[in-house]
Parts: sequence; C-alpha cells; structure tokens
Amino acid sequence: MSFKKIIIPINNQNFNLYVADTEPKRIQGLSHIKKLPPHTGMIFLFEKDGPKTFTMEKTFIPLQIIFLDKDFKIIKKVKAYPQQKEKISCDKNARYVIEIPFS
Repeated sequence: MSFKKIIIPINNQNFNLYVADTEPKRIQGLSHIKKLPPHTGMIFLFEKDGPKTFTMEKTFIPLQIIFLDKDFKIIKKVKAYPQQKEKISCDKNARYVIEIPFS
C-alpha cells in the first residue's frame, strides 16, 4: 500500500507524516513497523468528527497518539506501548489523529 507524506511542525520540529486517508490505510496504520526514521509518523484523516479508538496489538514501536478536533486543536494525548492489549480511545469529537514515536 502506498502512502503519501506531508510535513507538519510538532513541538518546533518538522515531522514527515504518512497520510492514512482511506479505511484500508487507517486499518493498516503503523502495524508491523519495527522502526521509523527520526521525525516520522502518521496522520489519520477522517471524514466525520466522532469518538475514535486505536489498537497497538500489531504495532512494535511506542507511540504518542494525539487526537485533534476539526480545527487541529489537541483534545487528548496518550502514550501507547508496543503490542499493548488495552485499546486507546478518545470519547470526544476527533477528526484527525497523529501518531509519532516516543522513547
């Protein structure tokens, strides 16, 4: 599957984010990735606002998951761990979600 990339500043650093803008791309996400280059992550684009839930069961890198509203305002941040069983959810109306590695 081919992902386009965009550059977004996060915490005064530019991040190259893969764009997950279709359901198959959102389902795949960063699953099975064992390492990312520095300042690289993924942005999930949804057509509608609403609660969002993510899983880490097939993900092998620790991720900071940032839920954003339609105006790109942060509404929740969660640290998620490789192969974590507990789902990561945001009950507020999120439109975008960014995943970036943390150490």
